[in-house]
Amino acid sequence: MNIINYLVLGIFAIFIILTFFVIVSFVRAFNYRRDTEIKFAQNKQLKDYLDNIEQQYQELRHFKHDYKNMLLALEGFVKEGDHKQFKEYYEQLVREQPSQSELEDQSISNINYLKNEPIRGLIIEKFFYARKLGINLELEITESIEIKNHDILSIVRVIGILLDNAIEQATKEENKLVICALIKSNDQIVITVDNFVNDLEDLSQISQSGYTTKSGHSGFGLNNVDKIVKQNENLFFETEVVKQHFQATLMITGE
Repeated sequence: MNIINYLVLGIFAIFIILTFFVIVSFVRAFNYRRDTEIKFAQNKQLKDYLDNIEQQYQELRHFKHDYKNMLLALEGFVKEGDHKQFKEYYEQLVREQPSQSELEDQSISNINYLKNEPIRGLIIEKFFYARKLGINLELEITESIEIKNHDILSIVRVIGILLDNAIEQATKEENKLVICALIKSNDQIVITVDNFVNDLEDLSQISQSGYTTKSGHSGFGLNNVDKIVKQNENLFFETEVVKQHFQATLMITGE
């Protein structure tokens, strides 16, 4: 009888050990998959950023080439003394180029106040992306701000998600304005993304943690923001609806 008891206990112990190893293996596999997904998202965001920089570089090259041609044309009119053609060509160039005041009104001219290159690059990328969709993305920042949090990639991901959601929602609204405000207060930095929402049902949907405006992009909803924030003790996230404006705020402490 004692031998049988020992055998039962032995089998039970082996079962417990095997179960333990199965659980450990499952946890490791889950963590590996999660880390892989995070790295994939970060690499995709980095690729999008680099692609945008490349596009801006190509646009700059084209502009320099066109600018050189413009100067040659103007020089030709001057040498020939054709003041009428010179005036007409000059006026045509002015009409085709956006005015400096127009750019300043809708632009992110204060972007240099932001001292973090990854975040600055992201906002510039989203600015051009929004402009292609007819959305005006405004940056509100009035002082020099440098985010020292070591997990800067998580912060970039959160800001990217918030801007993507706001821009996508703005495409559905008559009020096509998205505001990204950065404020430094004592030892914390507050980043708020604000967009107008006309439909109360949309407001209710947006307030849900799993909200994402893009079908097939469930990984980029507010639920994903919550997960990212919970992994960093210095990050806090909240949403608020103020007079049909949806405001998503990321707070970074310890700055």
